[in-house]
Amino acid sequence: MDDKGYAFTPLALLLMIPVVILAISYSGIVNEVNLLSAIVIGGDVTATVASDVVNAIQQDTADAGRRSAFMAVQSVINSTNVLADNQPFFSTTGNTSRAYIADTTADTINVNITNTCRDLEKQTGRIIYINGSYVNPNNNDSAPIYDGSDLSISQDDPFGFTITIPSIAITVVQNSSSAGQNVTFNTPAQNAYVSIEGLEDPYIWVNAKERISSVFYKYPYYDTYMGKLEYHFADNASASRLDSLYDCLVGANTEMGYRPYYFPDSHGLTFFDRLEGRTNSTSAGPDSAKMSTFILYDPLQEDHGNNPISMLDHEYFASVIGYTITTKHGSTTTTVMGPDGKNFLISTNYSKYLNLSASYSY
Repeated sequence: MDDKGYAFTPLALLLMIPVVILAISYSGIVNEVNLLSAIVIGGDVTATVASDVVNAIQQDTADAGRRSAFMAVQSVINSTNVLADNQPFFSTTGNTSRAYIADTTADTINVNITNTCRDLEKQTGRIIYINGSYVNPNNNDSAPIYDGSDLSISQDDPFGFTITIPSIAITVVQNSSSAGQNVTFNTPAQNAYVSIEGLEDPYIWVNAKERISSVFYKYPYYDTYMGKLEYHFADNASASRLDSLYDCLVGANTEMGYRPYYFPDSHGLTFFDRLEGRTNSTSAGPDSAKMSTFILYDPLQEDHGNNPISMLDHEYFASVIGYTITTKHGSTTTTVMGPDGKNFLISTNYSKYLNLSASYSY
């Protein structure tokens, strides 16, 4: 009989028993599901933190490499003093430009990755260890993750270089009493490409005696056909110019004036050659990373006198004699000129190399 005075028959009791059992079991299932969800969600967050650290290493390396390249350029430019006849370039042995960039990149990566881990710890409640060292979220010390010697720098194209960073051990611990999980793994060795486009060329700043500067911008019209560079400088001719060549000379027309484009040149200079003040005969290579540009305004005219000097950068500073190019329209012959109003001059050897002729008719 219940509290209302109703009597339960034996059959009614038998029908109610499974309902009671199911209710008890359902309560247990809900608790188990809640616990399982906590484990899964916790593990997912922990794995996401680990993934974020890997992504941060990749991005931080690219950013730090770019910053280091900029600092290397400025180091040369700021050390230049023509009156003191100093040597502003990096050494070709010992403290080379590559060593400088590797060291400063490693320092920056260490700070950035430590700060990233510190922020992730505060946001997620996880505890992070790098190479076995605990990242303390409550102080500003950076973890000693990389030395400059751990990083390697390679360059295969003129307009950037690659920094390779080795694997490091990361442990992410879920600091929770309900589900204490952790992820321990080694990051993959990673390659980060660093563009140098938009940076100043210290080689031209120093050799032009601080009178002009040049910026690394890529000439857009070249291509490679069957392994050979095609420059297309003379594809179009009009009036007193070769249009593509003229565009290369104008380059990036900034508030500071014309900034001629750079183009791949196996006889030219790499970015690191330019930081170390090398010549095309002492270049450390590789050939695939070498480039050249043109010099406008004849900044060393008093040194060259009235001699016609090639406008190609390393030829100009070596006082190599250059020759004019002409265009002929009907009976009118005109000398090709640059945007600075001066005759375009190039050596015979480079004229052939760049597929330029002495004259064009149209």
